[in-house]
Amino acid sequence: MRNSLDTICAQATAIGEGGIAILRLSGPRARDIAKTLFFPYAKRAAWKPRYLYLGEIREGDRLLDCALCAYFRAPYSYTGEDVVEFHCHGGMQAAKMVLEALLRAGARPAEPGEFTKRAFLNGKMDISAAEAVADQISALSERGAEMAARQMRGDLAREILAMQAALTDVLAEMEAGIEYPEENLELEIAGQALPKLRALLTQIGALERSFRQGKLLREGIRVALAGRPNVGKSSLLNAIFGEDRAIVSNIPGTTRDVIAEHYLLHSLPVQFLDTAGMRETGDEIEKIGVQKSRRAIDDASVVVLVLDASAPLCAEDREAYAYTKAQGAAIVLALNKTDLPRVLTREAVTAEFPAPCVEIAARQGQGVDALLEEVYRAAVGDATLTEGVVITNSRHAYALMQAEHALSDGIAALEAGIDLDCASIDLHDAWRYLGEITGQTLSEQIIDRIFEKFCLGK
Repeated sequence: MRNSLDTICAQATAIGEGGIAILRLSGPRARDIAKTLFFPYAKRAAWKPRYLYLGEIREGDRLLDCALCAYFRAPYSYTGEDVVEFHCHGGMQAAKMVLEALLRAGARPAEPGEFTKRAFLNGKMDISAAEAVADQISALSERGAEMAARQMRGDLAREILAMQAALTDVLAEMEAGIEYPEENLELEIAGQALPKLRALLTQIGALERSFRQGKLLREGIRVALAGRPNVGKSSLLNAIFGEDRAIVSNIPGTTRDVIAEHYLLHSLPVQFLDTAGMRETGDEIEKIGVQKSRRAIDDASVVVLVLDASAPLCAEDREAYAYTKAQGAAIVLALNKTDLPRVLTREAVTAEFPAPCVEIAARQGQGVDALLEEVYRAAVGDATLTEGVVITNSRHAYALMQAEHALSDGIAALEAGIDLDCASIDLHDAWRYLGEITGQTLSEQIIDRIFEKFCLGK
């Protein structure tokens, strides 16, 4: 990041055609720069904070736009600095012209996440709330957006700070025993600390284990529809969405590429990937499609292996199952074409391919709902979707895991009768790992890395 005393600017709304484009200025010269370009229609406009003024944006004699402008005085702004926002007309050119004029007037382009980083550095939010801003922007489901909103509100930070406070109280008691060894209080202090630390360990462990649920809600489920050609993968995709999303043909090899479609299943975002039929082929284009199918299976959390109930199992079915099994994804069998004369039974299939099996007739839409429920069970497992604070960020989950290990070591040391000053080292480590979640104990390099992943204008 460059000089934090610079005044920065960027477009805060998505670039492209739209009703409004919001341009944001933040820094010590935000108001002065804005006043050189914005001329309110109201003759007595006094640039009062949090007032919305209508006027013209002009650079010299050149009229750039008729727009609204709002000024937010430090520290009562998103970044904690002086902030000015221009509400211009949407579109590529109007916003571009105003942004270029702001740069010529003395602002510099904001780096990714720089507005939110300044908010963190100025104490407007902790690092977990800042990360939730990016989560809110990229949320794929209502539940994911709700969790991000709660984290922005500070729910996670409050829980972490309460854990740190509990650790601080125990450490303070232990320090008293360390400072006055002649009082022989170590056994008493350890006896009083252990129940508190065990309760805290349980709390940290429960929060860390919530990451499986949080990851599902944040990233969703990737489901690959796999199998040999002509078993009905594209028909199944169309049946799931209730419309023709993929070409259906009796000619093998019709699907040459991976088709991705998004779906909401019990509040979880699901990405269905219709893959090319897995088989040996001399067609170079189809061969590329098969390679992409393998990569889709590699990345999937659930693979629906589609089989043809009107034909016996063949080598291609077995190869598809073996490849999927080797990748470690959860497998759900979809025994398709059950409306045709049957050759395969569910019992015969599951005897050779151990996995949950659902009978469907994709073209008629039969059994699709039951299949979706089985996919949900395979993905979620025992990760019950609960309310309350949930970990959605892998960095937070790792910090909690490290805190849990350090706290476990501290408890073991106290139980073994090791000196308080030695046991306190592990407890201090646990406190520090918890502080990484809120940003209290993060290095500047890690903080920079977090904000580099943000989009421009945020």
